[in-house]
Amino acid sequence: MSADLKLSGTKTIAALLLSAAVGAAIAQNRRPERPWRIKGELTEACTCNVPCPCNFGERPFPYDYCYPMWSYWVKEGKFDQTELNDIHIGGVEGPRGTRGLLDIRATPGQRKAMEEIWHALSGRRALCLVRLWPFKATTGSDAPAQGSMIHTRYEDPKFLGFDYIKIEQEVTDRGSRLAFGDRGGFEAGYLFGRDAGRPITVTNIQSWPIDVSVKGRTIFFRYKDEFNQLDYQGTNANQGRFDLNHTQPGARPMTRVR
Repeated sequence: MSADLKLSGTKTIAALLLSAAVGAAIAQNRRPERPWRIKGELTEACTCNVPCPCNFGERPFPYDYCYPMWSYWVKEGKFDQTELNDIHIGGVEGPRGTRGLLDIRATPGQRKAMEEIWHALSGRRALCLVRLWPFKATTGSDAPAQGSMIHTRYEDPKFLGFDYIKIEQEVTDRGSRLAFGDRGGFEAGYLFGRDAGRPITVTNIQSWPIDVSVKGRTIFFRYKDEFNQLDYQGTNANQGRFDLNHTQPGARPMTRVR
């Protein structure tokens, strides 16, 4: 058997093994869908300059990271048979990882539902988002064999668990405010265009599941717990209405330079 044929056979076997491994991981983590739907207001801000390049699928700026703080104010919702009305599903990300911050008023049954929805929105359950990115091919006798890497949507930020705290979320016609107990939060004012009575909006952004985003700029953006500490101002903010259910993929900002 020629050397080229052996090499081709080796690559084929490796590709089949990789495909089987990915398929097994997806099958193992697949679970029956429990129907849910939530509607309300998303309030979010991050460490990027306005308008946040991550919203458009670009790299963060001015830093090589984008640390967001957010809350889904569920005004009307249901997870299977569990009612979810007037509750908050939020979180914060920093250098140490991502922490889920959920409404302390939730009942035990609501808490389980909220945690499931949080994971669904963040993509942590969605191994179907596994993608294969081939290495750039090189030439020459010393060139390494071409291969591939497995990336999941959330391979970078470490999940730091859930915490139930008081969450305050305020939305007005001039701006928004989000507070996570005594740990911090942010306040943002909307940006207005030539029509001084109408805020600037962007439709169909990539990083958050809202059809229309009202753009804002933070007055302050602060948070501190045992894992992360953030202190910024003048950064990007988004405000928008959501209507989400178990059949739709979640969305989160691209928080690392790929």
